[in-house]
Amino acid sequence: MNSRATYSAVIIARNEARTIQKCIEALKKITDDIIVVLDDRSDDDTYFIAQKLGAIIFRKKWEGFSANKNFGVEKAQNDWILCPDADEILNDVLIHNITSLHPDVSSVYEMNIRTWFGDYPVKHCGWFPDWNIRLYNKKTMSWNGNQVHEKLESVHPLKVKRIDGIIEHFSFVDEAHMVKKFDYYAQMRANEWISKNTKPSLIKSFFGPSFRFFRTYIIKLGFLDRKIGFTIAKNEYILKRKELEYFQKLSIKIKS
Repeated sequence: MNSRATYSAVIIARNEARTIQKCIEALKKITDDIIVVLDDRSDDDTYFIAQKLGAIIFRKKWEGFSANKNFGVEKAQNDWILCPDADEILNDVLIHNITSLHPDVSSVYEMNIRTWFGDYPVKHCGWFPDWNIRLYNKKTMSWNGNQVHEKLESVHPLKVKRIDGIIEHFSFVDEAHMVKKFDYYAQMRANEWISKNTKPSLIKSFFGPSFRFFRTYIIKLGFLDRKIGFTIAKNEYILKRKELEYFQKLSIKIKS
């Protein structure tokens, strides 16, 4: 089986000049069909880097993670979709195992993601190991419509299989970068609650942020990541608190 004619890669991106080159270079070892759906608000060199590497680029208005990913999948030549984030880089072991794979249409494939905080690979906090679907068949699955924390859904049950290797996820440069990204996620989650006419439960409203800190730092052994573990737990607490704060502000605005 010719793997280059088997797989397509779909990446959504906004201002990802820091990582997009290495992301695409890794994918080019697997497929020639690489789709980049670029948020039309992007204003760095992401477009030019991706274009130079031969990716097919579509500038698109931001409609949420699911909508923009599904848009890219529609443009893909092949049914088997690799779906890394723009700051995720497949390592050589994973690339070899994907190119050697004979994918089964009744299955989806998880890959292990290792997230970096600056130059530190996070080992605990519930962040590693972190198995997520990164290869699926577009005839059997699609993104569920969530604006944030999107998930793949299928009509029929599928077998979940794992592919050895690592995706290196260079998510956060430093704490300031994390604060900015988490604030954006909190706003999107609040907007999603409003758009779906749902709201957080009373238990989540009162205990959600504190429990998130406790879960990350204690239950998931974040303290073993020392200062970075505390930084992650603290900012996850703030994330959950901001979700609730943004939701309250939006609710008041709608009622007024």
